Amino acid sequence: MSSQNQTLDALANLIGNKYEVLRWIGGGGMADVFLARHRRTAGLFAVKVLNESLANEPRAVERFMQEARTAATLSGHPNIVSIIDVDEGDGLHYIIMQYVRGEDLRRYLDREGWVSGAIAVYIIAQVADALVLAASEGVVHRDLKPANIRLDTSGRAVVLDFGIAKAADQAPGLTTVGERLGTPYYMSPEQIRGEPCDQRSDLYTLGVVFFELLTGKHPFEGDSYRAIEDGHLFTPAPSPADLNPDADPRCCEIVARLLEKDPALRYQTAADLLVDLRYLSTTLGPVSLHPQPDLEIHEADQKDGGSRQITRPLVETPRNGRDQRNGSDNAVWIIFGGGILLIGAVLIYALFFIHPPPPPPPTPQQFALRLSYSSGDMLLVPEGKFFFGPDRISTNLPAFYVDKTEVTNRAFREYSRARGLAYPKPTVADALPVTGITAEQARSFCAGAGKRLPIAEEWEKAARGDDGREYPWGNEADVTRANVAVDGRPPRLFPVGSFPSGASFYGALDMAGNVFEFVNSTRPPTREEFASFRHQYPRLPLVPGVAWFFVYGGSYRRSIALAKSADPAVVPPAYTDDALGFRCACDVSSVPLHY
Repeated sequence: MSSQNQTLDALANLIGNKYEVLRWIGGGGMADVFLARHRRTAGLFAVKVLNESLANEPRAVERFMQEARTAATLSGHPNIVSIIDVDEGDGLHYIIMQYVRGEDLRRYLDREGWVSGAIAVYIIAQVADALVLAASEGVVHRDLKPANIRLDTSGRAVVLDFGIAKAADQAPGLTTVGERLGTPYYMSPEQIRGEPCDQRSDLYTLGVVFFELLTGKHPFEGDSYRAIEDGHLFTPAPSPADLNPDADPRCCEIVARLLEKDPALRYQTAADLLVDLRYLSTTLGPVSLHPQPDLEIHEADQKDGGSRQITRPLVETPRNGRDQRNGSDNAVWIIFGGGILLIGAVLIYALFFIHPPPPPPPTPQQFALRLSYSSGDMLLVPEGKFFFGPDRISTNLPAFYVDKTEVTNRAFREYSRARGLAYPKPTVADALPVTGITAEQARSFCAGAGKRLPIAEEWEKAARGDDGREYPWGNEADVTRANVAVDGRPPRLFPVGSFPSGASFYGALDMAGNVFEFVNSTRPPTREEFASFRHQYPRLPLVPGVAWFFVYGGSYRRSIALAKSADPAVVPPAYTDDALGFRCACDVSSVPLHY
């Protein structure tokens, strides 16, 4: 009896009261994976069992358990496999996890060869989204590869196997100094050298996967591990266009940045990468992704009267797409199809020769996804419709740029010094958002930088994306994604960018919480608003009939419910507050030369 069958029988004896262990479905040098069905719910699960040969090695057991703990901290993300249970017994150490119905990216690529830029970006963006959460938990995967990325039947990408993932707080001794864990085709230069790895190492590996999706090849290949590793260490990375002339040049630019030898030259965070991928996805067209589940797993194990049976399609379509029906059926379809073609030909003649078609729409102009300045980045918000205001009014805006973060004290101080102006708070921390300024001072700063304050519609689109979400990250009120008032957390300002998991669809940070933000849109106050400010701020000059400025995004002193992206307040022109700041915007046609 094989060791896999022995393990299957032992596992069935151990968990058989809750799960029916069906078959071995995969594994590697450290563990075997079995498919199991929950006896009560009939749901399918994957059970990962540490190899018997390693079960008596404390270091291997601890690494296996570290995998479980690490993966459990990431459970709940739609692009990371969820851990259901972790246990041991009868000499077995096992993890029960979500089974993802579909196929892994390795098998998908082996069948398809390579994929379009639209599909590649669609897949890589989902993995990058998973890495954003992993980075926030201090986790580096260190073994990303197509075999560890599974595509479910809807095309969702799910990252598997954090088996060699290393958490920032992992106990010492699980890896030795200089130990290299990973697959040579996908290892970063620093991983090959046995150096400490951070999320930029995962981004390099993701660049290799991106390259492979676009070309069907690895960027570095050779007849030995040493040759492959030398390529990663010393050879400039080729462009996907060298192997696939149809590769989108913008995809090639992202791949080139991911495959930089020096980590400092790569994307520094998965969140930064995700901004570029999400924008690029809006310009590449629709995605058609159809993973093919393993028939042996998905169509077997269907219970009918207590027995398993395999059900297959009545008509199977070979790779060439031709139907295998009998000749008489084909004859009927040929006659019917010929009639359809004749009608189509008549219609085409009428459309093109009697009434010529309108000219094709112009190709949209491409703009840089990000503008980098000493004071911080600006992000592109592309032209298009979005849902504005609490009533979700469909509104169209031209493309524009918006600051990635709120303007900082350092940027405002340098601006003030250059113009000989008094800076209101000369001693505060550089990385905090500037506060204590009026709307006019904010507008003056933006104008001096060659920019402007965003209007309300621009601010909302930058925060809400094009789907009208309630918060920058989605529709759930998640206090871990924003600096808002929370019981037990003393209210205070945080440096800009401290909550990367709260990034908007376009990558803008801190658009919920931290500080309210001025926009260049106004309305007259209501009688109640005027009276309230007069009562609270008796020394504040209030002029009847003067319009007030909208402020958006909530603050560190307000609850998450008051940080919704379509819930502005209004303040008088002379009003200042230590919870009120701003960010700038600019038109794509008037990009500042320096800032």
